[in-house]
This record gives sequence, structure tokens and C-alpha cells, in this order.
Amino acid sequence: MAIAPTKNSSSPVVSLAIVALGLIVGYFYYAQALSDLPQSFAPLEIPANDTLIKFKDVTLDFEPFDELEFKALRIFGESPVQPGATGKADLFAPF
Repeated sequence: MAIAPTKNSSSPVVSLAIVALGLIVGYFYYAQALSDLPQSFAPLEIPANDTLIKFKDVTLDFEPFDELEFKALRIFGESPVQPGATGKADLFAPF
């Protein structure tokens, strides 16, 4: 008499139970591992004289844009660049 081969498949319930158990064990492991770390960090101290008021009277110098060399600049070629068809149809082709 021949013995029929048995099917080695588990039900989805067993798979979900294994995944849930792994998540629970992982949560408790990392909760314990992170409990050794300090709970809070002290904020950095900002000096009292560190304010943005020193930028109140900043002036920008636009004189370099008025120079002849800057005004002589021209756009050469196509602007904006129009992309063409590039690359291979088959990336794994030997040619």
C-alpha cells in the first residue's frame, strides 16, 4: 500500500498568530531596550544677544548687474531644453 503524501500547508490563522506574536515580542523588546536611554534632552541655550535685529539695515549691492560684461551675456541654444527620445528600448539588450 502506498501512503499518500500529506500537504504541508498551515492555515492563515496560524500565520497571523505568528506575525502578531512577533509584533508583540518586538514591541516589548524595544520598549525595554529604549527605557535605558535618557527620557528628555535639555534644549540648547540661545545667547541673549543672538537676534535678527542685526540684519535690519542690510543693503544689497546690485551694481555688478549694471556692468557691461553682465549685460553682454546672451542665451545660446534652445531655452528651455526640449528633451528628445534617448536611451534603449530594451535596457538589457547587448547592443
